[in-house]
Amino acid sequence: MGLSDARTTTGSAYLATGVRMHYHDCGEGEDALVLLHGYPQTSWQWRHVLGPLAAAGYRVIAPDYRGAGSSSRPRRDPGMPAELRGDGPLPRGGYTKWEMAEDVHLLLHDHLGLTRPAFVLGHDIGSMVATAYAFRYRDQVRALGYGEATQPGTTVFERMKSSPVEWHFTFHNVLDLPEMLVAGRERLYLQYFFDRHAAKPTAIDTDAYAAAYEQAGAMRAGFDLYRAFAADADDIRTALREGGKLSIPCLGMYGQASLAHAKQTEEIGRELADDVTVDGIPDAGHWIAEENPAAMVESLLRFDGRTP
Repeated sequence: MGLSDARTTTGSAYLATGVRMHYHDCGEGEDALVLLHGYPQTSWQWRHVLGPLAAAGYRVIAPDYRGAGSSSRPRRDPGMPAELRGDGPLPRGGYTKWEMAEDVHLLLHDHLGLTRPAFVLGHDIGSMVATAYAFRYRDQVRALGYGEATQPGTTVFERMKSSPVEWHFTFHNVLDLPEMLVAGRERLYLQYFFDRHAAKPTAIDTDAYAAAYEQAGAMRAGFDLYRAFAADADDIRTALREGGKLSIPCLGMYGQASLAHAKQTEEIGRELADDVTVDGIPDAGHWIAEENPAAMVESLLRFDGRTP
């Protein structure tokens, strides 16, 4: 499996955090646009937009974040055990978005040698990593893109985390049980989310993602993303308290057929930043970059002042 655009190279970086990070690098120049995928996807979700965004003048960098795709999957047993006689939750660690942001920073600056602030855009859980990156490395981000996910540390997240819409937040947070129930049924489980949240289910490359998450340890790493949400919320609340809201321009994207996130995107942005633009992508549900990549590219270019 590969990307056909001739300007795209793929590579792996061995980072000081101990993570081996796989990435796609498309385009040239100093104006970096970093694309962070969601769950249960990989950097393959950006395959339709890498070429057009590079043609617009960006150097587009799309990694598999730790635990996903061809990147390594560190493990430190985070989670809430279903054992009520214990002394409390097991220590969490490894998949906080603050830690994952450090991986991205090391990739960009230590491995790829970037020197200018980047435009960092994430989808779904990738938007949580992008948000953490923007708060942790304020001086090295010129714009933030987020969307199609509640953000830990906001009142929207607290309101939604136990709602029927986000039922899987609780399920994924239990240690070991999700892994046991999903083992051997990864494709069926992932297909449920792709179908449930899409306006165009056939646009999603289920084969690619099923193959990625059938790898040993991949589903545990995916569940660990959710097990870190409480720590993620603490990190963002601390960043807001100590440094205030983000002052950079922020683009909140949502699929117009994704009704729950359509209502939340602006509210989330106002909690995190002072300069927020919100745009709904037509003919798309949750999986924007695959369901309507042309409209996503148009929205991003318009926001960043690159519309011809």
